[in-house]
Amino acid sequence: MTETVGLGLGLGAMAIMLMIVFIKANLIICQPNEILIISGRQHQLPDGTAIGYRVIKGGRGFRIPILESVKYLSLTAMPIEIRITKALAKGIIPIDVDGRANVKIAGSEKDGLSNAIERFLGKNVNEIAQVAKETIEGNLRGVLAQVTPEEANAQRLILAEKVAEPARQDLQKLGLVLDFVKIQNISDDQGYLNAIGRRKNAEVIKYARIAEA
Repeated sequence: MTETVGLGLGLGAMAIMLMIVFIKANLIICQPNEILIISGRQHQLPDGTAIGYRVIKGGRGFRIPILESVKYLSLTAMPIEIRITKALAKGIIPIDVDGRANVKIAGSEKDGLSNAIERFLGKNVNEIAQVAKETIEGNLRGVLAQVTPEEANAQRLILAEKVAEPARQDLQKLGLVLDFVKIQNISDDQGYLNAIGRRKNAEVIKYARIAEA
């Protein structure tokens, strides 16, 4: 009798341990700066749409072994170096532009999260950043074609705002959020901007001498 009770207690303890190991192996923790996508079974959205995954943002979820797989999307900001050469400004003058931007994966459905899941799930940060970089640079080239080199150089903040507005819309379609765009330097290899600068300096000196006389 004692042996039977001992055996039963031993089996019970083993079953509890196996259950704990099973739960621990399939309990997924999602950090605040990431999104957890558990795919493999169909789920229904509030509007009735059926999708093959469920999303967890911050917190935890449970994965059913064999039936479900788990992947993550990071919400950490991705710094992007912008560098375009020979972009044609108004007047068909080629200029070079250096800048920076910050982009991140959309953290909510309103910002385009489902688009990000469809396009970037399984992609690494460098691949996502490259798509964002090409999108922003494409918008920058389009805006530069509408302004002269001197306007672009003198009004960099306005230029950045003009680039950011259409870029945000294009990136949202991809499931990305644009934090900011900053234009750091504008130059040309033909000396056009330098010539304009020298001419303006000469005019300032000329008028100063006239005023002094």
